[in-house]
Formats: sequence, structure tokens, C-alpha cells
Amino acid sequence: MAKNTIQPEQISALTKELFHEYFSGNLEPWFSYLCEDSVYLGMGEPLLFGGDAIREHFRGFAGKKMEIRQEEYFPVALGEDAVQVCGQLLLQSSCRLYRVSNYFTFCYRVIKGQIRLTHQHISYEYIQLGESKTLNLDLNTRQFVRSLLLERPSSRRIPVRSRRQTLFVDPYTIIYAQSQRKKTDLICIDRVISCSSPIGALAKELPKIFYPLHRGYLVNTLYLVAIRRFEAELISGISIPIPAAAYQRVRRDLQKILQVH
Repeated sequence: MAKNTIQPEQISALTKELFHEYFSGNLEPWFSYLCEDSVYLGMGEPLLFGGDAIREHFRGFAGKKMEIRQEEYFPVALGEDAVQVCGQLLLQSSCRLYRVSNYFTFCYRVIKGQIRLTHQHISYEYIQLGESKTLNLDLNTRQFVRSLLLERPSSRRIPVRSRRQTLFVDPYTIIYAQSQRKKTDLICIDRVISCSSPIGALAKELPKIFYPLHRGYLVNTLYLVAIRRFEAELISGISIPIPAAAYQRVRRDLQKILQVH
């Protein structure tokens, strides 16, 4: 693609194409758009500088063969020769034992008449599938949770419609809520509840200690232990991504909430 200017819609379509090739096991299309100054930042990966370093790190890697169940791409023009694409992919493993929420920011620029990837930031979260889902908490975390619940007065339980039953849940036992299309998963200290309500409706029932980290997550700030660039860490090592464009605002909001509570 040799152009002096680039259109956001075309770059969004290109990003979609690269992801589909990648998750089918073909990394070459992605490699072909890397430039000598590309930067790659991903969870569980070293910070990589330069297209050659990225290719070398991933060379021989067969690619993560995953089924793309849901995808969203949001392009933003950064001038005539630059576009940033942010979005989310919901992936499912071939063994169907887990899903992955993949969040990304890709930046493109025209360099010497060619469209090139200059910056890539990837974060993700694994979601266990199946009826019996529990959160593994170590002894120290369990003691922290127990102390926290004992300090809090009994709160109004909220009715949660889950499949063919209505559960009455203490909101202080919810660590975070995650949107699953028109439903919501409630990740509690002892179980995961699949709620039939969308996350927007559920947010109206939860106390003010819950904060919308972005439109797909509500986090219980009582269980927040760290804020890092582009992610928040909750108890037991749970990390939830923060959109790059909203990071500074989210950080300020969370700091104010924590000072109050």
C-alpha cells in the first residue's frame, strides 16, 4: 500500500485482516508491516524495539490459533499520515476450555510512501469456561478478604437473574463485573455468576465503590491493589486493562475514590 495519506476506515480493515491472519497461524502479514522503529508492548512479553527484534522474538512461533468470536475496531486519525486503531477481540481456544479478552492499540504511519506499524500495545485476560468456576485465592488474600468483609456492615443484597433462578448477592463479595455481550459475569470471591442482565443495568444496582474501568468492566475498588500504566491490578493478581486514551482520567478517578474509602 503506497500512499501519501491513509484513511481510518482502511486501516481498521487492515488491522482486522492482520489479526485474522495471526490467529489462523500466519504471522507473515503482520511481519510485513513492521518498520525499523516499531515498538511492541505485550503482557508476558519483553518490551521489543525495532521490527527485526519483534520478528526475531516471534520467529518460529506458530501463532495463537484461536477462534475470533467477537471483534471491535475503533480508528482515530492522528493527521493525514497517521492512524491509531484501538479495540477488543473475544477469542476462544480450540479446546473450548477458556476464552481470552484481547485489548489492543495499533499505531500506523506512512513512512517513505508505505504504511507501517510503529507501535503495538496488547493486553489480555483469560476467562475460564464451564459451569464450575471458582477464583483461586492464596491464604493471605483470603485473610484480607475476610477482614474486609468483617469491617463492612451488612449491605443490601442485590437480586441477580442467573439462568432460571434469582440469586441474592452481597455486592461486597463481587471483585469485578465483566460484560459478555448482553450478559454479565460477576467474578466473586468464591464463584463466578453468569448474570442475565447487561452491565449497564447492573451498574445501577451496585454501590458507588464500583468503578467503570471502561465500558466492559466494573471493578470493586475495595479490592484494588495497584494501578500501572494501562492496567489495574486487583487481589490475587487479577489484571484488567485500562484503555490508553483514558488512562490519566481513570488513574485520577481511582485515586480520589481510594482516598475517600
